[in-house]
Amino acid sequence: MKCLHLRYRLTLALTWLAALAALSITHAQTLLPPDPSKTLGGTVSFAGFVDERGRDVAALVGAPAGPTTVRAWIVSPIYTRCPFTCSPITTALRSALNESGLQASEYRVVSFSFDPHETGETLRAFRTGLQLPESWLTLRAAEPGALERTLRSLDFRTMEIGDGQYAHPNLLAVLAPDMRLTEYIFGVTFSPTELAAAVRAARSGGSSAPAWHGYWLVLSGTGLLASAFVFFTVLQRRRRG
Repeated sequence: MKCLHLRYRLTLALTWLAALAALSITHAQTLLPPDPSKTLGGTVSFAGFVDERGRDVAALVGAPAGPTTVRAWIVSPIYTRCPFTCSPITTALRSALNESGLQASEYRVVSFSFDPHETGETLRAFRTGLQLPESWLTLRAAEPGALERTLRSLDFRTMEIGDGQYAHPNLLAVLAPDMRLTEYIFGVTFSPTELAAAVRAARSGGSSAPAWHGYWLVLSGTGLLASAFVFFTVLQRRRRG
């Protein structure tokens, strides 16, 4: 009986692995990280977004900075229901900024949700739970077209995997004061030194990043594996339910 049970579980596991492999092939384009050749130097707009209080922040985010307040923008795509990485990314970013030596006048942080079902209430809970500074903007799209435009400008692609969860790249985008994209920083933890270099380069309109296309396959493979893990976990939970 134990042998039959083990064989059944093995067969089920192989079936799920085959399904995941097919899914990965079908959605490989969706899960790839952004292609900087498409986006660097382009403008990222938050027109049509509101903060957790429902305030339209397009004018604030897009306003040109004065000569003494030239700020880079650190953009963090997240969604508040994320069970694995979005909260750790946000916490890691806050810690890296605290250790970076950067002054508050040098940057502004924007965490925006790519979940079209995000609400002001969930954003408020996210902000409160992670104790984000008042200057840290938490945004959601007020209408689907705004979200689509912003995600396209970042070449940020996601895949809904059920139960309100998304497979997504883990990254920050650094923008110049005029909202031009200058650099991506990948990962769930961040070097304070590298973050400071990226911000200061963006303030002058440049990038601190070396040529990184050699890491493309590694990043792609990591995204696929992470997405497959989340997908398998969600499906298993739904099956047990």
